[in-house]
Amino acid sequence: MRRFLSKGTPKENVGLARNQKLLESMELDDKHTIEFRDVTLGEFVGEGGFAKVYKCQIDGRAGVCKEIQSKNLDDEARYLLKNECTIWSRLAHQNIVGFLGMTSDATRLWLLCEFMAEGSLHQKHERRRRSRAAPPTEELLINQLQQVASGMDYLHALEPPVLHRDLKSPNILLQGDRLAIADFGLARYQERSGAGNMTAETGSYRWMAPEVIRHEKYDMRCDVYSYAILGWEMLTDRVPFDDVMPVEAAFGVAKSARRPPMPESAPESIQTLITTCWAQEAKQRPSFSTICAALAEEVQALAVEAKVGHLSVDEKSGEQAPAESKA
Repeated sequence: MRRFLSKGTPKENVGLARNQKLLESMELDDKHTIEFRDVTLGEFVGEGGFAKVYKCQIDGRAGVCKEIQSKNLDDEARYLLKNECTIWSRLAHQNIVGFLGMTSDATRLWLLCEFMAEGSLHQKHERRRRSRAAPPTEELLINQLQQVASGMDYLHALEPPVLHRDLKSPNILLQGDRLAIADFGLARYQERSGAGNMTAETGSYRWMAPEVIRHEKYDMRCDVYSYAILGWEMLTDRVPFDDVMPVEAAFGVAKSARRPPMPESAPESIQTLITTCWAQEAKQRPSFSTICAALAEEVQALAVEAKVGHLSVDEKSGEQAPAESKA
């Protein structure tokens, strides 16, 4: 790993050395080790937690910079940042937001990632709700569900598998028709033995699987439950359990298997997928490889239906050729 050397005051050099030590602990490869001078900050996008977010240019390439003041990081926050970057930097998939690298100076850590111009799926849902947009088509829903399932199948197929643990619409970013999974701050590797003693109540209550809420051992199938709630968001453009506080929602999910109400207009194929994926018992939920296969079958079925419908229209609109007149 390249070191970032600086001629500064003793205090600045101590800060730089501390930040460099954190970056080195991530074991990033050279392509993810960015020179601080090669990054130019642009428009301020927003802030959350202990970071500010900017558009940026990385040696001429558009990106996003998550700026973290190192003085604000305690030991736990440093561990979580290291965990996020260590995992994220090893991922490469069309439906996962690309990790571009890390850099630092004496006081700041910059996490750099791919720029997704259209924001989050949650923001899109809000815009649709305000404009009272028509419900999404079955084709669009399946396409979106396929993309997220493909990214999650990739994560779960790694060795060892990666659990996201915070799958929800704010963490799905958009670029044109492409959906990509973001935010690996709570991600972790699954233990080789399967369900393990991972941190309870990790993630966001409205999307959290019942076994996680109940402090039980859990595995990658907790992500499948969150995926089902995300699918419900796609159907309705709404935040799940928006009639109660997050903790109340979690209590209802864990104790009485409460779920958001399914719209009567929802396509049967989507209803079946969602209700299967949010099963109360984790072992009853399908894997993402099974979900991907089921969605691929739905795509084929829709294509056949469309072809048959097109032929039927042609037959109805066709006119019988007039009989030849006899001389």
